Amino acid sequence: MNLTRQIIKKNQLTVAILLVSGTFEQFYSKTLGLDKNSYLNKYRNDWSWDYTKGLKDEKIEPIIYIASQKYQGINETKDGFKVRFLPLKPWYQWLSKIRFPPKRFKIGTYCQSLINIMAYQNSLLSALKEDNIDLLYIQEYWSTHFDVLINNVEIPIIGVDQGGNDSLAIKSHKQKSLPKAYKLQCQTLEELEKVKNYSENAVFLPNGVDTDFYCPLFSGNSCDNSNTILTVARADDRQKRTSDLLKALQHLPTSWSLQIAGVGKDLEYLQDLACKLNISERVYFLGFIGDKSELRKKYRQCSVFALPSAWEGLPLAALEAMSCGCAIVTTDITAFDDIVIQEKTGIKVPVGEPFALAQGILKCYENREFLSKEARQIIINSYSKHKLFSQLAEIIKSCPNLKTDFATLSTQR
Repeated sequence: MNLTRQIIKKNQLTVAILLVSGTFEQFYSKTLGLDKNSYLNKYRNDWSWDYTKGLKDEKIEPIIYIASQKYQGINETKDGFKVRFLPLKPWYQWLSKIRFPPKRFKIGTYCQSLINIMAYQNSLLSALKEDNIDLLYIQEYWSTHFDVLINNVEIPIIGVDQGGNDSLAIKSHKQKSLPKAYKLQCQTLEELEKVKNYSENAVFLPNGVDTDFYCPLFSGNSCDNSNTILTVARADDRQKRTSDLLKALQHLPTSWSLQIAGVGKDLEYLQDLACKLNISERVYFLGFIGDKSELRKKYRQCSVFALPSAWEGLPLAALEAMSCGCAIVTTDITAFDDIVIQEKTGIKVPVGEPFALAQGILKCYENREFLSKEARQIIINSYSKHKLFSQLAEIIKSCPNLKTDFATLSTQR
């Protein structure tokens, strides 16, 4: 078995992509309704799967790592990807039930995250050795997981911003941990400047989208005349503020309807709110859409795509919608500054103002033909997945502390 792994190491680099969203059961099972089989063989609508395929295309072998209370070991999917479940310590199940301060407070976030990473750190360290991993790619550099692992993992680490919130991070910890990373991948220019205050290793490398797949149904504006608003977002109203869309619908003509694709902890609240606002007959809860072709169909059919978030990294849903030629409305937050140019590639409105959101939707709809073309073009020019993964692969291969000497391997080939 060791001999087999050594042969593999002579032919390609191996990267572990660590997801820090609690446990598989907490997020993928409870929130998205997935079991192990459906996650491995059907679910692909996630940034980690996009990165896995993108790195694989660049001749780097990625393995997704997820902490789990039920599963353990490495699995290979039908389409040739690898996922390893990292078992948690037995004590995690009961200790995680302790009522800490809510996650909206720094101490609550810190305590819950620290318990989580300590429960599977040993599993992770063992897996890194068993899989002969060259580099660890951690989902969130603002997380407590990152602070712990940067001091305990011997291989190089890249941290990425996938929508994390620095307001809940303990800044004194970040001053020590962030400079130790090989690279810190930032999704926006504003995020880049923020992280540069901690580390000179910050790089601007935004998410990318498959512009060949996510494309308009026909040349020109893909949006129809059905007066349909689409949002694709996890039902976490504190961040995504889908409730603002429900309230905005009150200010729109009755011909307008809203489609909400996503599930999560606030789904029941949003459904109840639609009833209280007397708009339930105009709101369609689509649930989680795991089929990319079905999701693309929704993008192509909507009149306006809206994402009224309070904060974001660089959401793939926005990139996918714009790549499909959607006219888009977002909130005026820094996450959208680089992609939504006011009245050129989309419309931006203030956070938490449903009436302004309704007006923005109407304005977006009136100018949808122009906005949709410009939205598609900016994604093609600057956010194509081919460009992203080529640059990311080059960053990984250029790491001076890799166990595998990629430069030597390239020469041997």
